[in-house]
Amino acid sequence: MAEDWFERSFREDYVLVYQHRDDTAADEEIANLLRRLPIKKTGRVLDLCCGSGRHSRALARRGYEVVGVDLSPVLLKLAEEQNTYPHLHFVRGDMRDIPFHEEFDVVVNLFTSFGYFSSDAENARVVGNMAKALKTGGEVIIDFLNPAYVQQNLVPHSTKEVAGMRIEENRWIEDGFVKKRITLQELNGGEPREYLEQVRLYSVEQMSAMLEESGFGQIQIFGDYQFQPYQENDSPRMIFFAIKQK
Repeated sequence: MAEDWFERSFREDYVLVYQHRDDTAADEEIANLLRRLPIKKTGRVLDLCCGSGRHSRALARRGYEVVGVDLSPVLLKLAEEQNTYPHLHFVRGDMRDIPFHEEFDVVVNLFTSFGYFSSDAENARVVGNMAKALKTGGEVIIDFLNPAYVQQNLVPHSTKEVAGMRIEENRWIEDGFVKKRITLQELNGGEPREYLEQVRLYSVEQMSAMLEESGFGQIQIFGDYQFQPYQENDSPRMIFFAIKQK
């Protein structure tokens, strides 16, 4: 069976392509999040699609008991290597099928770690799993891209050089997805390596409907990490904060 794009993409090359996303930025994002949102100050947090654990560490640093879940063995290995907290644990898992049931106070899903799947049913199942993992009254934060902003500000082509590697990125919108082809070529030659990423473009109404269908209410939507109100054409992000109802 062929690999899904996300199984192939989140490996060693991913770390190179996205190395500008560091712990300092993650710490600042978590600090803002906790400052601006009425989030529980203590408790268990599930960091769903934790990657190399940047946000998990920022949460653990603030005293939360954190479980980070990701599918990528490469990124989880990096997360484990950097983990110095006894109350932070990493687990390998697919967000469509996680084993948790009413055991978390907060679920976070950050940096566009949603909309990876081709079918709406699979993406909706992920929201359902977030609800299932939370206790009643638990809180969810989903940090997603804003489709209107993506359409207006898409950079079709860019290149950069990192660690002896030329990284070329082509971006386009097709069939309701934003897609990116990443080509890595070592400057001293060798075979180029190519990756495809795709994220489903959900509107604010579609996301809100998925949350409501999974039992979330009191939905608030913010447009950036300064937690300004969401504006359809101007906000770079759609950050959802919602509470699991009884």
